[in-house]
Amino acid sequence: MKNVIIILIMFAVLLFSVPYLWNAAFPVKAAVPVLQYETQELFRVFLTESGEVVEIGAVDYLVGCLFAQIPPGYHAEALKAQAVAAHTYALRLALNNKNFPQAELNGADFSDSSVTCQPFFTEEQAREYYGIEYEIYSAKIREAAEYGATRVILHENEPIYAVYHSVSAGATNTARYIWGVDFPYLQRIPSDWDREFTNFVSTNEISTTQMRSALLGFDPDIIMPLDYTRWFAEYSSDAIGYVSAVSTRNSTLSGGDLWRILNLRSAAFEITFNGHNFVATTWGHGHGVGMSQFGADYMARRGHNYDNILKYYYTDITISDVINLHTNT
Repeated sequence: MKNVIIILIMFAVLLFSVPYLWNAAFPVKAAVPVLQYETQELFRVFLTESGEVVEIGAVDYLVGCLFAQIPPGYHAEALKAQAVAAHTYALRLALNNKNFPQAELNGADFSDSSVTCQPFFTEEQAREYYGIEYEIYSAKIREAAEYGATRVILHENEPIYAVYHSVSAGATNTARYIWGVDFPYLQRIPSDWDREFTNFVSTNEISTTQMRSALLGFDPDIIMPLDYTRWFAEYSSDAIGYVSAVSTRNSTLSGGDLWRILNLRSAAFEITFNGHNFVATTWGHGHGVGMSQFGADYMARRGHNYDNILKYYYTDITISDVINLHTNT
């Protein structure tokens, strides 16, 4: 009887200890939760040309965005990255407008303006712009849009300002130079391969009359030196070429201000006077903040997927699935 009791005790010890020892040796990994962000069913877009507000599903909206924003011949993964960025930016703008409605939008979430929102083509506009190429690229663009509409880029559980540009000046710009504010996910990122862009360096001339008119249109009280060669002599720029500030006799303009005022090709620029006209030399194309579209295509053609691209150009972000994409449930 004593032997039986000992055996039972040993069996009980093994019964409780073996699972513990097994789990200690081969621990079960806890499931990593999939982040989800609740999106809206439709976007309300203010069309600046017609002045009307239209309701568009996320996929159709992104199709219009991609046709308006990025060369459709770019690699499929670059188009996916652009679609996710455009979707995220739309959600960010819509969230802002819910908190701070803008009367000029007539109840829309945002507009199709490339100045204040992001560019968007209606189907008619896209067909007119691309002609026969619209049909050639339509399926490819829609596939990227369908993918982008299921993803959103988050920082601290909110959609980011997923801004983007055509070509950087060899590294991305800082948001402070353009909009006067910094964001933790919009940092200076090397993008040296952008220098391979065909028209990386560009120059154009601006007459003295045009220059004076543009500056006075921005600030009627601005005073510039009498000597044209000194108009842009006092300015600050970084090693890449992005201009942070330009000083005049009585005011200071940001690099972003001048980029917008003069409609420069890039926010990385230098302005000189050749004795007759001002000459603007620029590097890259666009404001330079966020994702470089040319850089995204370069990375995609070298094996990087959309996830790698977005996490390279946007710092400290997560890419989440979205829910309630086409339903109210």
